[in-house]
Amino acid sequence: MAFLQRLLFGMKLQNKLIITYLAIAILPLALLGAFSYQRSSKVVLDKVCQTVLENLSQVNYSLAYFVKDIEQLSMYVYGNREIQEVLAKDRSRPLAEKYQDDKRINQLLDSFLGFKKWDINLYVLGENGDRYLTGELLPNQYDEYNVNWGLFRKAQLAGGGVVWDTHYSMKKTDDFGIVLSSGQMLKTIETGKPLGYFVIDIMESALADKYNKAQIVPGGQVFLLDRNGYIVSGIPSKRQVGTKLTEPYVERVLEGRKGYFTQRDGFSSPHMVIFDTSEATGFKLVSIVPVTALTKESAGIRDLTVLIIAAGIVISCWLAYKLSVNITNPLRKLRSLMSRVEDGNLNVSFASKHDDEIGQLGRSFNAMLQQIKLLIDEVYKKQLMLQEAEIKAIHAQFNPHFLYNALDSINWMARLHKLDDISRTAVSLGELLRFSIRKGNHFIPIGEDMQQIHNYLVIQKMRYRDKFEVFVDIDPEMEKLYTLKLLLQPLVENAITHGLETKRGKGKLNITGRKLEDRVRFVISDDGTGMPPEVLQSMKLGRYSASSERTTGLGLENLQKRLQLYFGKNFLFEINSEQGRGTTISLEIPALTQADAMTRESGAAEAADQEESGTRETRDSSRPQKTEKNGLPEVKGDV
Repeated sequence: MAFLQRLLFGMKLQNKLIITYLAIAILPLALLGAFSYQRSSKVVLDKVCQTVLENLSQVNYSLAYFVKDIEQLSMYVYGNREIQEVLAKDRSRPLAEKYQDDKRINQLLDSFLGFKKWDINLYVLGENGDRYLTGELLPNQYDEYNVNWGLFRKAQLAGGGVVWDTHYSMKKTDDFGIVLSSGQMLKTIETGKPLGYFVIDIMESALADKYNKAQIVPGGQVFLLDRNGYIVSGIPSKRQVGTKLTEPYVERVLEGRKGYFTQRDGFSSPHMVIFDTSEATGFKLVSIVPVTALTKESAGIRDLTVLIIAAGIVISCWLAYKLSVNITNPLRKLRSLMSRVEDGNLNVSFASKHDDEIGQLGRSFNAMLQQIKLLIDEVYKKQLMLQEAEIKAIHAQFNPHFLYNALDSINWMARLHKLDDISRTAVSLGELLRFSIRKGNHFIPIGEDMQQIHNYLVIQKMRYRDKFEVFVDIDPEMEKLYTLKLLLQPLVENAITHGLETKRGKGKLNITGRKLEDRVRFVISDDGTGMPPEVLQSMKLGRYSASSERTTGLGLENLQKRLQLYFGKNFLFEINSEQGRGTTISLEIPALTQADAMTRESGAAEAADQEESGTRETRDSSRPQKTEKNGLPEVKGDV
C-alpha cells in the first residue's frame, strides 16, 4: 500500500491526468454495463418466475378441480340409497345376504372409478361391520378403525362433511403409496343416525400426474405441501415425501399466499423459491429452481456489455492523452516561473491568452506576487511598531512601583496621625496593587486568593461603610488547594457594584467555599437588585455583551475565557438571579494540588501562544483601569 502511494504521489501530472480520465470514463461505463446486465438479468428472472408462477397456479387449479371431484364423489356415496340400505342392515344377517350386498356395493364402487383414470382406492366402512373396497386388501386401520383418531375423528367432528388428512409416515421406495385421504361420516338421511364412514385414499402418483407440467426448468424441484408444511408429493425427487419440509424458506412459504423470492441459505448457489396456494384446498405448490438455470437467456446481454466496455476503453485512452498534453503544457510554463520566484526574482509574470482555469491560475499567480511584495513592506513596518511598543512598555513599569511606594508613605503618615481607617485602607490597597503587578504563576493557593478578597473588602467597607454586611465561610481544607489568580474578585466586585450599591437599605454578601470530593465549589450570593430576566437569559446563553460601562458583560466573558483556557469543559459556571431579590453565582472547578496547577499552567501557556492577535486585544481591553476617587486609588471596571 505504501509503495502504491509513493508511486502515485511521485508520478507526473500528465500521467495522473491520464489515469484520472481513464477512471472517470471507464468506471461509469463499467458500472452502467454492470447495472444494465444486472437489471436485464433481473427482468428476465422476473419474467421466468412469473411464467413458473402462472404455471403453478394452473396446476393448483387442476388439483382443486380434482379435489372437488373427489368431494362430489364422496357426497354422491353419502346420498346413495343402496349404500344406506346395506349399511342399515343388521350385523347378524345371513351370509348369503351379506354376499349379495358385498357384490352389489363393490360393483357400485367399481362403476364410480370406471370413467375416471384416478389412482385412488374407495372404502365403505359400516358401523354394522360391513367393509367394501375397490382395492385388493383392506388396511388394518380401516378394518378396526378408532373413531377418536386421525381421519375418523375429523369426520366425526365434521358431522357429515368431507374432511382431508395427510399421511405423514411413508415407505421410502419407488411406490410411495397413499399420501392423502378423504373421509366422510355416513348417516341415515331421514334420522341422521351414523351408519359408518366413506374413505378415499389418494396415491402419490395420482397427484404427481396433475403437476408434472410444473417441472419446466431443469435442475429444479417441485413440492406439494399441506397447510402444516408436510410434503404430500414431490417431483422429480420423492425422498422427502411424507416428511415435514424443514428448509429455511418454509416459514416464508407457509405465511404467504403466492409469490417468489431468492434463497441463499441452505443452497450452494442462489435459488428461486416460487410458490402458489390453492384457495380451495389450502395446499401449496412450491418450485425451487437454481437462478443460473433461469438466467441463461441474459448471457447475450453480458457479451454485448463486455464488447462496449472494451471499445470505450480504447477511445478513452486516446482522449485522455490528448487532454492531458493540452493541460500540462501551460502548467510546465507556470512551474518554470515559480522556480525563478524561489530564487528570489519577484519581477516575473505569467502571460496567458486563454480565460480557462489555467489562465485564471496565472493571473492569480501574478496577483499573489504583488501581494507578497505588499506584505513584505507591511511586516517590516509592523516590526518597527513592535519595537517601539516594547520600549513604551518598559517605561510604563515605573508607574505601579511608584504608586505602591506612595501608598506605603500614606500608610505611615496615617499611623503617625493615628488615622487607623486610612492606614488599613492604604495597606489593603497596597497589597492588592502588589498582588496585581506580581509576575509569576497564574495559579495560587485558595487561602492567598481569599486574603486578597479580604483586602478588597476592607477597601469597599471603607467606601460604603454600613451599606452591606459580608459573611465568608470557606472550608479550611480548601486553603492549601490551588485556584486561578483573581478568580473570585470580579464576582465579588460585581455583587457589590451591580447588586448591593443600587439597593435601598442594607444588604448582605455571602461568600462560601466547599470541597466536594475531587472538586471545589464557590458560591457568591447577594440580596441586591438582581438582573432583568432578558439579561439573565442572554448570559445563560453565553452572550455577555455589555450595554454600558456598568454592566457585567466583559468581566464575565473574560472569566469564562480564562476558565475554558485552563480547564477546558471541566468546570461549572451558573448564574441565577431574580430582579429585586438578588443574584447567586456558583463556580465549580477541579480540586488542584500544586503539581496539578503547574501542569495546567504549562498547558494553558502553549494554548495561549496559539491565540490570534484579535483575541488578545479583546482580553486586554476588558482588564480593570485605575482611576482616582476621593483622593484614594481604586480599582474599577466592568465585571
